[in-house]
Amino acid sequence: MFPFRDFRRLSIVSIGGLSALFFNFLGFYPINAVAQDFFPFLDDDLPSRTRTQEIKIRQPIRNHIERVVDRKEEVTHSVKAQKSKESDVKQATVLKNNLPLFAVVSVADQHISIYNHNGLVVRSMVSTGIADHPTPKGIFTILGRERFHQSNIYSGAPMPFMQRITWSGIAMHTGVVPGHPASHGCIRLPAEFASRLWGMTRVGERVVISPREVTPYEFNRPFIITPKMQSITEPVKSDASNSVNSEKIPHENTLNPYQYAEQMKVKAVNEVLAANKELKDAVVQQHLKVEDVTSLAADLKKSQTEIAAIQSKLSMSIKIYDEAVDRAKIRSQESEQAQIDLKEQRTGALPQKKIDLIVKASEKALAFKEAALTDKKMNEAALAAAKTKLDNLTKLISAKSLDLSEADRRMTEMTNIANAAKEREKLARQRMAPLSMMISRKDQKIYVRQGLIPVFDGPVTIRDIGSPLGEHLYIATTTTEDGKSLKWSALSLPQSDKNEVDEIIRVKLESRSQINHQLSDNSFPSNASEALERIEISQDVRDRLAERLWVGSSMIISDQSPSSETGNDGTDLTVKIH
Repeated sequence: MFPFRDFRRLSIVSIGGLSALFFNFLGFYPINAVAQDFFPFLDDDLPSRTRTQEIKIRQPIRNHIERVVDRKEEVTHSVKAQKSKESDVKQATVLKNNLPLFAVVSVADQHISIYNHNGLVVRSMVSTGIADHPTPKGIFTILGRERFHQSNIYSGAPMPFMQRITWSGIAMHTGVVPGHPASHGCIRLPAEFASRLWGMTRVGERVVISPREVTPYEFNRPFIITPKMQSITEPVKSDASNSVNSEKIPHENTLNPYQYAEQMKVKAVNEVLAANKELKDAVVQQHLKVEDVTSLAADLKKSQTEIAAIQSKLSMSIKIYDEAVDRAKIRSQESEQAQIDLKEQRTGALPQKKIDLIVKASEKALAFKEAALTDKKMNEAALAAAKTKLDNLTKLISAKSLDLSEADRRMTEMTNIANAAKEREKLARQRMAPLSMMISRKDQKIYVRQGLIPVFDGPVTIRDIGSPLGEHLYIATTTTEDGKSLKWSALSLPQSDKNEVDEIIRVKLESRSQINHQLSDNSFPSNASEALERIEISQDVRDRLAERLWVGSSMIISDQSPSSETGNDGTDLTVKIH
């Protein structure tokens, strides 16, 4: 059994229905107070000062419960209550050290019990689903939390302090708790308890919904897997908020799986930071190279346009020059002929004045030819210079394009490195989450998840496969004193006798090795110890589990396959019972 607190008892006489109504108003109802006829008690020394209730002691007849409380202790508790606001941080730290928690909901008793490695932490009344909308029974997990949630099924109905346990619409949340089933499948919690529970629990913690009361107990036998201690490679900066997992270092040169995952996370975070810095630099350089190439491409285009314009001008100047040469030649010939005719006094010779005009026209044509030649040479020189500039730009843009290609390659490389580092960080953070395992007799497999993400599955060997194992949950609640191993708590869900016998008969008939055997006592479900002893896991699977197994981890042993609530990422391994 759990090492529960040594609760002091005070003998009081119940006032029956009035006490039930009064404490229902407060939001806590440990067991059926009308039937049991007693007050729930308060345990103010808990870290969160949450009201707690004593574990129900079933007795045929009991009209009152005795409690002996030292008056001095009451005064001490009162002083603590007055100073509670000043010590919230300290209490939060204490609460973290009492993690992980797990919840057990008893449908028959309409209450929820929260446990940790010390035993019962707090208990409250609840209201589960009515007959037409029953609350599913089995082993579930807190999958998500929302402080202010509105139902997407029931017209946006408010569900404060919602803690989801299935993606099909089942959650724990604030609601009316009349003392009997009244919901459409959810687990309604009293307002004050819901807000306090919100501050205590985390995603990934187990929630067991049982037809009737089941009490977890300390599992003292060796567990099927032992955590593997890893060698230290780098200093680890522990996260104080997770001190429950990292407060005990077994040896100065070794780390437990959580601390090793934490080291992996620190290393991965540093790698992500470094990779992001390199990626940022690569992106900046790539942008600069793009700007260079873009600018040079614009210059290249401008140069090409300039060359085209110069070539056009050159063509025109060549044409003009050729025409000027022809005209100068004609004008020169006319001038020479006119002067010869005048000199030789030939008949029909032009007068001197006319000859002077022809000579001037010739000189003018020669001058125009020289100007055209100069313009042609200038355009040729400009074209040559423009072509040289274009060649230089072409060579430069080619070099810059190579630089850009290298910058693109480096940016791609840095992007891949950064993404790989982020993936390693994600995996490291996943390894810091509780490990979730399930062994199915029906499938003869072990399923493994961590951080609500599938890790792997593999075969297992189950001795006496024809006999049922039952439905059992094992939770690693704390470490041993040496910090090298784990302490486990276990609970077994009750089975439906008729369904179980039918299953036994079916399996017996299908089992060739036992087909001629009649049902015997050992054909009924094993207890938690016996079920574990019947499981054989390969060394390879053991090694993979041992590297991840630490406080908060859980294992389900079931005759069934994982329920339909076990989907892809974002869900945990769950089992439903009928």
